Amino acid sequence: MKIKTFLIFLIVLSIAGNDCFAQETTKGKNEITLGYGVLTGVEMANAIFSIWPAIGISIGKDSIQDYYCSFYGAPDLEYHRFLKRWLSVGVSLSVNPISTVIKTKSGRELTWNYYVITLMPRIDFIYLNKGIFSMYSGIQAGAALALFQDRQGGGTVNDFGISPAFHVNLFGMRIGKEIGAFMECGYGFRGIVNFGVSGKF
Repeated sequence: MKIKTFLIFLIVLSIAGNDCFAQETTKGKNEITLGYGVLTGVEMANAIFSIWPAIGISIGKDSIQDYYCSFYGAPDLEYHRFLKRWLSVGVSLSVNPISTVIKTKSGRELTWNYYVITLMPRIDFIYLNKGIFSMYSGIQAGAALALFQDRQGGGTVNDFGISPAFHVNLFGMRIGKEIGAFMECGYGFRGIVNFGVSGKF
């Protein structure tokens, strides 16, 4: 009688344990993040290529009085789906405003502004996942839509273009359970340093 009772107890315990384990593995499979990227690759490229108009002004026997390139950064919204404890896939949407102003002593002004809207699927490899702390690296590739607004003389010219987009996340870490904070370091369309908050469900 005691053996039957003990066996029934073991069966009930194993079923309850399996249910608990199943809930644990399915909980937190999705994640939404809201972040901000500092010093994007687009901003750095804009600052470098803005030197050429400045050289042209010098060749035209004029001199630059004021020169400004923006570094606003890029806010970012992302979705992640965890396929394994060590693997997640997702997609990111970011917006990077760019602005450049060059003023000369003769009164000429060159101004161009554009918004780079980037949509990139991503894949991350999680190499440390301990309690509330995780570390990961990953890569993203997608497309960027650039909406231009250039001032030429007394008029304004609007245009748009599409280009490939990428981001390499060399190192990332997250702290927290359902609600957490993250920081990432890498290079590409999302910035050298990215940080923000995330929620798992």
